[in-house]
Amino acid sequence: MLLCLLFVVSGCRAPSQSKVDELTIVIGARPSNLDPRLASDAWSDKISHLIFSPLLQRDGNGVLQPHLARAVDQLDERTWAITLRRDVLFHDGRRLTAEDVVATYNSILDPTLGSIKRQFLEPIEQVRAPDSHQVVFRLKRPYAPFPQVLAGVGIAPAASLRQQGLDFRNELIGSGPFAFAGEVNGEQLLLRRNHHWFNGKPRLETLRFRVVPDATVRVLELLHGSADLSQNDLPPHVVERLKKEPDLRVQTGPSTLSKYLAFNLHHPPLDDLRVRQAIAHAIHREDIIRYKLRGLADLADSFLLPDSWAFSPASQHYDYDPERARQLLEAAGLHYGSKGEARLKLVYRTSMDQTAVDVARIFQRQLADVGIELEVRSNEWGVFFSDIKQGDFDLYSLSAVGVTDPDWYRYVFHSDSMPPDGANRPRYHNPRVDELLDLGRRAGELEQRRRAYSEVQAITSAEIPLLPLWYQHTVAVTRANVHDFAANPFADLSSLSRAWKSEGEPPL
Repeated sequence: MLLCLLFVVSGCRAPSQSKVDELTIVIGARPSNLDPRLASDAWSDKISHLIFSPLLQRDGNGVLQPHLARAVDQLDERTWAITLRRDVLFHDGRRLTAEDVVATYNSILDPTLGSIKRQFLEPIEQVRAPDSHQVVFRLKRPYAPFPQVLAGVGIAPAASLRQQGLDFRNELIGSGPFAFAGEVNGEQLLLRRNHHWFNGKPRLETLRFRVVPDATVRVLELLHGSADLSQNDLPPHVVERLKKEPDLRVQTGPSTLSKYLAFNLHHPPLDDLRVRQAIAHAIHREDIIRYKLRGLADLADSFLLPDSWAFSPASQHYDYDPERARQLLEAAGLHYGSKGEARLKLVYRTSMDQTAVDVARIFQRQLADVGIELEVRSNEWGVFFSDIKQGDFDLYSLSAVGVTDPDWYRYVFHSDSMPPDGANRPRYHNPRVDELLDLGRRAGELEQRRRAYSEVQAITSAEIPLLPLWYQHTVAVTRANVHDFAANPFADLSSLSRAWKSEGEPPL
């Protein structure tokens, strides 16, 4: 139906009506919180990073570069000194100082705030400011991936955090390329150009994020010109068709986003490894990638990309093998009913994203083939995410976003990372994995870290509390008069600080 609409609309499009200094981004889900201390979902994190600058920032190749920090020095194995730029102003004109950095980090470390980012900051023992442009982090123990922490936290004004507390989410004063300008009916977020941004004035005056849950409407708005950009939010078969549209540009490429299937290990019989193995063998991932995702993904057995220094080829691979799946279910004592009833009934949770729902339906058919009845429940993002954090699921699927350092494995597999402090939503516990993850954090030598994380990948892929499915490609669709927006492997929006629009549409 959507493809039919595209053919009809292609012949009757009107010229773009959006302003040349305004760029409209259509997104499928409403961001839950733009406060840099509390942003937990993907869209909240991406938009928050446009408002709040971190100390370090990744370039398009994933290499950490100084941002608010002018220099980062490791004084000893537990002490890091940060020298700040002196030319950074917050959106309200206040100068950013070391006091603001200390206040932001201490706020996240305060357990009463309830920030999910506190887990990443746990190794920090103390943050202090010797002077207005120096920040010293003292760690509890050696922590090899500490620079990654410096890239993950946007800095907010100390005075605002003290005065506003949790209500800071309504003020949102940062020092990034764009300033928060308000929300419209819960369906639009407006950002305005920061004319005093330390990295150069952005070319766009306004960014308008419009929440459009229906993928068909997102596509039509791009075709009509009432939207300028959509990233990783369109069905793959439609992306294939949009490549033929002269008024649109489609960028695709590899990404660090990995799709996975999660098992609730506290819900029998999913606590039985044989049942999890059976489900893994029953899913035909290659067919889903080829036919449903139109090749816009690559098969995954790890959460780390194969070119990562920590990637391990020792990760367990699960071939599509329905006969093996049936044997495992039989061995687990799960038999068909006397009248052919399903061996097992499970609830699969997903958002209302159309591609996610379509993939759920494919899982449903493939698992039915081995005797597992899957009830698919799709909910609005906020409900879905809240429920899985509370453990209200048998199975669910999400994407791991921006996995660049293997310390991410601690966030999802360490026994200290159970919700609400982390994302160990399967409630997985393995003392050896805990030990290896702790070692990976404190080891000073890269080879020692590599060995630790190689074993973590081997163990967790064998026990499969989470099953990596595929690496999703980054897919960005823009109007043809949008320039210098670059889709990158991290699918962030940092290049919007350089993007611009030309008048009207380019000639065909």
